[in-house]
Amino acid sequence: MITAVLGNFGVGKTHWIKQQIKQNNEDIYYISPQTKTFPVDGAFLQSFFPDLSITDLESPTELLKLSQKNDVYLEIPEYLDVKAILSILSALNCQKIAIVSKDESKEKWQELADKIIVNKEVIMNDNLNSFSDLEIHRAGLTEEVLDFASLETFWQELTQGAYGDIFRAKGIFNIMDGQCVYGEYLHNSYNPEFYPLNIPLSLEGGPTHFSGLEIIGCNLDKQAIADTLGDFCLGDDAVNYYQQQVKETLLLSRE
Repeated sequence: MITAVLGNFGVGKTHWIKQQIKQNNEDIYYISPQTKTFPVDGAFLQSFFPDLSITDLESPTELLKLSQKNDVYLEIPEYLDVKAILSILSALNCQKIAIVSKDESKEKWQELADKIIVNKEVIMNDNLNSFSDLEIHRAGLTEEVLDFASLETFWQELTQGAYGDIFRAKGIFNIMDGQCVYGEYLHNSYNPEFYPLNIPLSLEGGPTHFSGLEIIGCNLDKQAIADTLGDFCLGDDAVNYYQQQVKETLLLSRE
């Protein structure tokens, strides 16, 4: 079976899929079209469910074949025109689920989805009305290790408007103690604090799993964002130093 999940930026599509996988974590595939080079949501889900298969299949025929023996969650990115791909979704014979906020008009989604689910934890309508000309900025950080204190300062500045009017931000970051942390922000809704992901500690050189930052907003100062991130990406010597410190601490804790 294929379940297509629709909804606005930050409304909770990925979190809803996470809840569904938690209930039945067997033979499940996840796909989000046009996100192969920046798979932040897939990487987030896979940190909770290591056996989750991430696929980049986009051929309806191949997806239908895959769904004959597996559950497939198809997360539709907000920047895709859902009306333009309705014929493809119909050909896939999938169930179309729209996630909406408690204050958001459901009218748009009634003609697009088979079922509408209300996320009572987010506020969208006021947000969407107060932002215009939204743009997306992505920063790939794979293999980079960040100073965590500086990351926290940057995140606070970012969410308080120092780099433009931020509507939505989310990211996966490697920090100096080998952990990988996740942060997300939605204007007037999500708690902006970081929490560790269930990814093995990276203690040998640059991490190889995906990490990166996605920002949605307007009047974004992209150069300042890039410069600030670069300022607290650690050099190889510093990364090696912290990794050795963590390994020594782990050895002592086992004695």
